[in-house]
Amino acid sequence: MSTTHPAPATCGAGSGNLPPLALGGGGCQVGDLASYAHLVMVIGVAVSAVGDTLTISHPFGETALSWIAVILGGPALFLVGRAMLDYAGFSRVSWSRPIGLVALGVLAPVALLLPPLLVAAVAAVVLAGVATSNVISWWLYPREMAPPPGLPPGG
Repeated sequence: MSTTHPAPATCGAGSGNLPPLALGGGGCQVGDLASYAHLVMVIGVAVSAVGDTLTISHPFGETALSWIAVILGGPALFLVGRAMLDYAGFSRVSWSRPIGLVALGVLAPVALLLPPLLVAAVAAVVLAGVATSNVISWWLYPREMAPPPGLPPGG
């Protein structure tokens, strides 16, 4: 007589299909959020690559609105994904990420007056500012991993 045991419940595909107990109960949501965060960051990098190609092929002249959307949108998507990852891992979002997003948004109308090379340079300066802020923040205030609010700590 054979006994069949039901398969253990698993988390979504984004978390590697680990049993919920392996992730501490609420870990499925954290794992899925982290997976989506990485996806958004990769899409941001891909969009940035398109913006780089446009900038390299036509560095001077007028910058079309669609080009501005790509040149500034790639870094913006990356910052959104990184903010999601911060939230999934540390239960907080570094203040530099929303500030970087606002800076990119404020620069969009001004970018109509700039050549593509300067638009890309300004986006790079914004990202460098976010990165510098992160290094200073981590140096001054080291963080420990924590699940988002409402989820139990991992076991």
